[in-house]
Amino acid sequence: MGADPIEVLAQRVCADHGYEFVCACNAGVFKKTFHVRNGGQDRALKLLTRPPDRERLSREIAALSACDHTNICKFHDLQTDDVDGTPVIYFVEEFIAGGTLTDRLATGPLSKADTCTLALAISEAVAHLADRRIVHRDIKPDNIMYRADGTPVLVDLGLAKHLNATSITQSFAMPGPGTPAYAAPEQLLNDKALIDWRTDQFGLGVTLSVAALGMHPYSGDMDLDNGCFRIVAQKPHAEEFMEAANTNGLGLLIRMTEHWPIKRFARPADLIEAWQRLGVTT
Repeated sequence: MGADPIEVLAQRVCADHGYEFVCACNAGVFKKTFHVRNGGQDRALKLLTRPPDRERLSREIAALSACDHTNICKFHDLQTDDVDGTPVIYFVEEFIAGGTLTDRLATGPLSKADTCTLALAISEAVAHLADRRIVHRDIKPDNIMYRADGTPVLVDLGLAKHLNATSITQSFAMPGPGTPAYAAPEQLLNDKALIDWRTDQFGLGVTLSVAALGMHPYSGDMDLDNGCFRIVAQKPHAEEFMEAANTNGLGLLIRMTEHWPIKRFARPADLIEAWQRLGVTT
């Protein structure tokens, strides 16, 4: 089997720019990630694997550059290079060594205490984005990683939307950007007028429900597709979810995943305070 051409490009980029190539990490739809070192510092080198949507790329970089928060992945550099006539666009981020929330859930659900810790950390990250008028729009277990010290980190702002910017998604596109299983109703229906920080609140609520209770709020189990269908059909929360959330002292998840944004927490500070109170009593 021949060498992976994207990995070969990554090795050439490292050789040309003084990075030490360590290994390949993971591959997404649009990017492939490599562990590299620069001056003894671990970094994540991300190469685009298909021709970029330059507007989306510029927005991702702008969003990352605008953020400076302990629970958001740190951005370092963006470069456009030419390797033997092949145009290469790559950027360099913080290397996060502890794996994803998805990896952690392979061993079982989170405890209530760990759920509170995670909820508070990512709620604070969402608040930081909201202060900058940025909506992540793709919060899910794959986009939450852990540093080696256990700190949760929100990653991948590839679908981030700045609320002051003109939309680049066609108004008639359905669904809107995001991962359907974790998307808020306003995303699934591409109702742009309703998209704000509460959209991220919904995605975080579904993520925490899956992590702590092993179920989607609208399906009552891990049938995530059914959860999406029930949301679009404007069905209520699944009874199994309501019972599990209340029994486990995680009733906050019900409010976070209300169908209409106006019924969710109104301000990021309110969501943070609610998780702080719950964490103190856990």
